[in-house]
Amino acid sequence: MNTTGRGLAVTSPQLIYSEDGKHCYAYSGEKAATTAAKIYLDFETKDALVKGVLQVNGPVDDDTPTVGATSASQIYLNDVKLGILKTDTKDEDTPGTNRWELILPPYSRVKVTMLDDQNEADRYGSMSFIGEVY
Repeated sequence: MNTTGRGLAVTSPQLIYSEDGKHCYAYSGEKAATTAAKIYLDFETKDALVKGVLQVNGPVDDDTPTVGATSASQIYLNDVKLGILKTDTKDEDTPGTNRWELILPPYSRVKVTMLDDQNEADRYGSMSFIGEVY
């Protein structure tokens, strides 16, 4: 997949670089809640350091926004688990959205998965990463 230039899809689990190479992004699109871990983002950085923000959005029912799920998102850098971000759109005792600032070294692989406490085809979560390239 070409990950630079114009005419690219808005959503991609891969990192897309702006035409000038100064910014990058990855948008997962919505995925239904499941109790099995699923990959939301999976990308590699190019030959420069990237400073950015990962945002995790817990699943919410598209017809009834008061119905959600509790989720755990695992963040891996070069196959090393960096941490877990929890979201809760069900009981709302934890934020439904969580953000984490990251500095990614050149030529690094990032993978982010999410698993939920329910299998619900009409509750959707999403993720995004937006960064500056140095």
